Amino acid sequence: MTILKNKNTGDNSLKMTQRIKHYRLKHGKSRSIRMAGWAKSITVLLIIFVLSFLICPVSYPAASKSTNASVWEPLIEQLIRDGGDEKTIRGIFARPEVQFNPRVMPRKLSHKESKLDYSKFLRPERLSRAGLFLDTHKELLIRIEDEYGIPKEIKVAILLVETDLGRYLGPDRAFNILASMAAATDIDRIKPWLNPELLKPAERNQVEKKLRDKSRWAYKELKALLVYAEQNKTDPLEIRGSIFGAIGLCQFMPSNALRFGIDHDHDGKINLFLKPDALASMANYLRNYGWKDDLSRKEQEAVILKYNYSRPYAKAVLDVAERLSENSKNK
Repeated sequence: MTILKNKNTGDNSLKMTQRIKHYRLKHGKSRSIRMAGWAKSITVLLIIFVLSFLICPVSYPAASKSTNASVWEPLIEQLIRDGGDEKTIRGIFARPEVQFNPRVMPRKLSHKESKLDYSKFLRPERLSRAGLFLDTHKELLIRIEDEYGIPKEIKVAILLVETDLGRYLGPDRAFNILASMAAATDIDRIKPWLNPELLKPAERNQVEKKLRDKSRWAYKELKALLVYAEQNKTDPLEIRGSIFGAIGLCQFMPSNALRFGIDHDHDGKINLFLKPDALASMANYLRNYGWKDDLSRKEQEAVILKYNYSRPYAKAVLDVAERLSENSKNK
């Protein structure tokens, strides 16, 4: 291959070098400024992009109508077979608010109550707010104590540990949480969200059995939620729930709301999101499980374990109650 060369290559190279130097002297500074400005703009855009993720809540894409229908249909048919009104049941599941969440059951299967940090409820700020709650609602608390025999400090301690005195009532609709667990009967449906340790061959059979058990439990609670909503003339999709479907200030599972719920304010409804009904229902529950005046601390702990089977939980409730009682005496 022949490379053609210009006769004036040397002169042209010199001239080109001089032009480049001249261009750099003339335009280099402004070009640097433009580049700096461009880099600064990119930096600002990146900061805005990152902040948008930090500030805005993460939302996951909703399941399609066809996906929802395939997931829900067996559950709908079971509810109808068990006596649910077909028009009402299908109407509820057809609403856009009803969405299958495949993450709920994996969370239930992996949940370990003992790993939760209950020591935070003994911090001065929490105890101070609990003491203020006790003073503010003292008349109501004493009235319920006289009727059910449960110390006011115990009721406030449970309320503090369960919902931070009503500040936290759950992240989602209780209906969606319970229905999602009830529908999660097939391990393949939730496989992408399961802890890989649970998918090992040695664990799989046990996990599948646990999955079926939890699904049956959730179905029972879903039915109870629908009954509770109907009895109290409440839209079932407007009831907030914990990560596992507990409802109200006292965090009752729906079946316990039906069994132990008390209409303390006599308005014709058992509204566990109102203090009178929630506190009276809590007291009714504890009394039914054996709380009495002369119990030892160990016996008190046994009753609290019926409310939530976690020894760290029971210890935290009793410790908070003792601190509240001591603080009241020192006033």
